[in-house]
Amino acid sequence: MSWEGPERWRGALFVAAPERSETMECAVAIQVLPIDATCDEEVCRIVDEVIAYLETLPVSLFVGPFETTIEGDYDTCLDALKECQLVAARAGARKVMTYAKVDYRPEGDLLTTERKVGKYAEVNAASGLAEAPSSRSASLAAAKAVA
Repeated sequence: MSWEGPERWRGALFVAAPERSETMECAVAIQVLPIDATCDEEVCRIVDEVIAYLETLPVSLFVGPFETTIEGDYDTCLDALKECQLVAARAGARKVMTYAKVDYRPEGDLLTTERKVGKYAEVNAASGLAEAPSSRSASLAAAKAVA
């Protein structure tokens, strides 16, 4: 797959960061829960701010319905994990629970999100959860046009 970056799959967002290092040594799955949010819209607003922060980083990003996965170098990924809680707090959450899963491979050769779930893009598209791979280039063009 070409990493000429951001590519978006609707439903699940996948952004491949062009600035990322060629050695992917770390993946972190992050679930941020603003515990004191009073409604679903507030939860989504706060989580959206966290995702917007993650989109600024030199990492690959996959946004799913329950967690967001970032992939890149170890220090960047763990610094991002820490900052996610601070972003949620700045967005108004007074109590934030964050759950994380970390896959660290110091030699690189990470089993990437693309390798794990890319083959299911057609299945997700058929269910209405994401675009088919052939639609990704159209999404990329639309994203560039907005930027």
